[in-house]
Amino acid sequence: MKCMARILTLCVFGLFVAAVVAAEDYTVFESKKYGYSLKIPKEFRLDGQEDKTTTWIYQPGAAPATESAEPAKKEEKKPKKGLGGIARGAAGSLVGGAQAEEAAGAPAEAGGGQALESALTIYVNWVWMPDVATSTLFEANKKSDLQDINSPDPTYKDLVVMDKKNGYAIEGGSAYRYKERDKSDPDEIHRWHIKAFGNKSSYTIGLCGTYKQFEKWGPVYEEVIKSFKLIPLEGNR
Repeated sequence: MKCMARILTLCVFGLFVAAVVAAEDYTVFESKKYGYSLKIPKEFRLDGQEDKTTTWIYQPGAAPATESAEPAKKEEKKPKKGLGGIARGAAGSLVGGAQAEEAAGAPAEAGGGQALESALTIYVNWVWMPDVATSTLFEANKKSDLQDINSPDPTYKDLVVMDKKNGYAIEGGSAYRYKERDKSDPDEIHRWHIKAFGNKSSYTIGLCGTYKQFEKWGPVYEEVIKSFKLIPLEGNR
């Protein structure tokens, strides 16, 4: 009995240590201004500043950023007009998606004799939509993405509603996740997405890299997706 108790104690301690180590691999980013939070892998750094599109970048092989390093200057972006309809409301203003594609797709310069991989990116795009009900936004966007998935030449696959039944808990809104189809070229850009609706807003989250990089970073991105939630948005009435 003593031996069994000791084994159980060691198992519990091992699980506790594993949980602590896993927690240290991420930092929690909370945006009260835009009403969301999620875990960001410790390797990723904020690109610029928190904004309507907030982006984090990590380039494997690059020298680690120091605490004293200044954040990269944010390029000015011309605001886009219109959302192209409810069904494409969230995707219509995907500045972050364009940034992610550019960052992940551009070949990196070699530094210090060490080969650099393409940059991995995570972004959250926020759109204020107070005149459209959350349920309407959710159903219209989901219907549009399912139409693509079920088309003869789909771009996406594996749409999953992020509810408690599927192991998620997006409170105060609705969300679903989906993936781009598998790529034949390991160096081609690949993306996973979340679309979430709540706080009188729509959110599109992108997790990007090359298809080959997803072999390693896919499980990390899964943790990011599981951590995403909506929180009260400042000034939301």
